[in-house]
Amino acid sequence: MVERFGNAEEFKMKVNPDTQVAFGRNYVAAVTGDYPTLKDLDIAYGHHFSAEWMIPHLVSVAMFTGAKNLTKPQLRELAMVMSAEYSHLKVTEILLFFYRFKTGHYGRFYGSVDPMVITCAFREFMLERSEIIRSYESEQTSKKIEQELHDPGLMTREEFEEIRMLERMYEMQINR
Repeated sequence: MVERFGNAEEFKMKVNPDTQVAFGRNYVAAVTGDYPTLKDLDIAYGHHFSAEWMIPHLVSVAMFTGAKNLTKPQLRELAMVMSAEYSHLKVTEILLFFYRFKTGHYGRFYGSVDPMVITCAFREFMLERSEIIRSYESEQTSKKIEQELHDPGLMTREEFEEIRMLERMYEMQINR
């Protein structure tokens, strides 16, 4: 991971709150792409790095929504909880969540966003994520079936039936 994203500070610079928009626009890539998980961050850059990385994203959400009520200890604890609870998620999925939160997917917040509002919205995001994955997998299965149906290397139904008939004839000759 260090080869791909650099050291911890380089990672923070590359995957900053400004990158939320890119993955918000391409939600399928955010969910299905080959990106590190929060756990991967902690392994590569040290224990609790994923929570540390998440704090500027939470500050960005607070600033965007006009929430002046979130304290530094609340932001830190929220980042720690989210990092622990969702360590299996890719960083891009976290970016997607924050983008969707900012675009009003989880309701409108009149300057009062507390940690519970964010964690409840995240539970809703997890349902959306499951649907994105299900839809993507279904689409991939359909594409694979379509490709196989048009693969010139595969036998036709008629060829299959002919082979079955020849096998039966062979078995009848052996059993005589």
